[in-house]
Amino acid sequence: MTEPRVPARVRRVASEDQARELAAELQRQGRRWPVVVISTPAGHSVPFVDPQRVLDDVAGLAEVVVIPTGDVSWEFSSGMPPDTQVYGGASRVYGTELEWVHQPRRSPLHFAYSTDEDAHVRERLVGDVMRFAVRAGIVGAARSAPDATTTEGRVLGVLGTRALVSTDDGGQVTVAEELVLADVPLARVLAPGMRVTGVLDPVRRLLDVRGMLPGADALRRAVHLAYRVGQVVLARVESVEDDAVRVALAPGVHVRVRRADITGNDLDLLSDLFTVGEVILARRVPAPLDGLALRLDDVDESEDRPVPAIALLDGGPPWLEPPEPEPELPRFDGPLVVGSLAEPHEPVDLGGTSPAPSSGPPTPADLFGLRPADVGPVPTPADGQRKPTPAGKAARDLSLSLDAARSRVGALEKELLDDKVRRRQVELEVERLLGRVGELTERLDRGERRAEQQATALRKARQEAARLRRRLGDAGAEVPEERYFADDEEQLRFEVLTEWARAIPAAEKAGRPLADYTLGPRFLASLTEVEGVSRDRVVWTLVMVLTGLALDMNGLQVHRLRTGAGGDDPFRHRDDGAVCWRVSLQVNTPSARRLHYWKLPGGAYELSRVVLHDDVEP
Repeated sequence: MTEPRVPARVRRVASEDQARELAAELQRQGRRWPVVVISTPAGHSVPFVDPQRVLDDVAGLAEVVVIPTGDVSWEFSSGMPPDTQVYGGASRVYGTELEWVHQPRRSPLHFAYSTDEDAHVRERLVGDVMRFAVRAGIVGAARSAPDATTTEGRVLGVLGTRALVSTDDGGQVTVAEELVLADVPLARVLAPGMRVTGVLDPVRRLLDVRGMLPGADALRRAVHLAYRVGQVVLARVESVEDDAVRVALAPGVHVRVRRADITGNDLDLLSDLFTVGEVILARRVPAPLDGLALRLDDVDESEDRPVPAIALLDGGPPWLEPPEPEPELPRFDGPLVVGSLAEPHEPVDLGGTSPAPSSGPPTPADLFGLRPADVGPVPTPADGQRKPTPAGKAARDLSLSLDAARSRVGALEKELLDDKVRRRQVELEVERLLGRVGELTERLDRGERRAEQQATALRKARQEAARLRRRLGDAGAEVPEERYFADDEEQLRFEVLTEWARAIPAAEKAGRPLADYTLGPRFLASLTEVEGVSRDRVVWTLVMVLTGLALDMNGLQVHRLRTGAGGDDPFRHRDDGAVCWRVSLQVNTPSARRLHYWKLPGGAYELSRVVLHDDVEP
């Protein structure tokens, strides 16, 4: 049996019956191709979006249908699920999968308010068609192009959602973003000059390079190799929950970051701090074998410099770019007023002779230049004439009946004119409201972008506040610590053990035990005397030192302590063979705090002091 082909002509819906059939067809399970529905603006016979050019761009991938606004579109709308209709110059692509029935945002509505927006709307419609065609298997499937061949070439350039490739045989083909990774911009996958290989659809001249893309396991291995523990890396926000944020270090390589590793303020709402799709900075921390873990609370986006994101293909660009501050959008502080049908309108020229000025409202005849048929007076017999004969009486009755009929016709003509005026007024109101919808849609988009910027700004403000508290020691206002032991050493050992239990995953605890340690005679005093660094930071650093993880964390800057500030000064050691080490509690901070400790023969530790940067005494 021959498989049906996508219609090669624009279909035009002309009747209410056809509109009902179209609505039922779009909601039918098993539909084979996407359908583009383009409506005409009210009062226009052709749409602002050129349907033939849309068809030329999506030939063989989708059907294109034009529907007029009016009774036909109202009938179509009555047969469609809520928020999935099309009328008044709007356009929409309906995919073969019916998720748009319950989630209309899956099938976005595109508005065109003039012919100037034709190209812009067509580009969006074509992008939607490509996305739905890939999911339907029309593009990138062997059955869609039986004569497809493997082709190699070099990328000439990337423009928006398309890349131009010069093939080795001297031809040129196109790579579509929808045929690579739908949620990653094409410019973050391909770069000019890089080599690509894919399956070529000779009819559409589309090169499918998905075979080049690494799988999730390969990307996870690449992430492990590229990002070391302690480094600050780039991640993209995938979802925001009440108690965690899920981010991607690569497409399909996701990490769930707990609330405790994001903010210490119980009043913070994570949804106020993060926006899906946003690129953020995170620090990689120890995790179970072959696992990935991140922290966000100790990253300073104004000072920390992330390592470059991995490239998804050899020779390609980093798949993520560091976040850049966006220009502040203009504020709208005026009242938001939505007009009603009762609002006055500008005079509309409906053609014909302009009515003469009048003090009263225009009549239907004034607007349309039309008058009911004039009905002349019926002559009556003059006084003194003879009485009518039966034949004359019949003629008079017929004349009176004709007069009454003419009067009824005149009244009907007036009612018709009134209906035409009312209908025209409704059409004008629909056009005005659609324009208002477009304006409000733009304001909503600006508001959403401003909200995203504010979420980022709020998170950075939280980070800045935390950084200032660490630098200034909460301006001398000590936060009462939660104590479980009266003895200071017992309290510290409890905090270290608790942090180790929290920071080291269960599967890794056997391989990362806390080493034996003692407290030097001056350690507890220095812990309280040296201000400007939080106790939590000291405790976390102690866990990293005592588990041996600190040596692999660049941010801690672990090195042996010398007897002086010179690079040639000898290292400090004791007669018992112990060597003094120094680890950073802070970086890029005036008088940054440091931790000194002794590494004893046999592997035990002696915690010496918390000091300022310039203090090089043990």
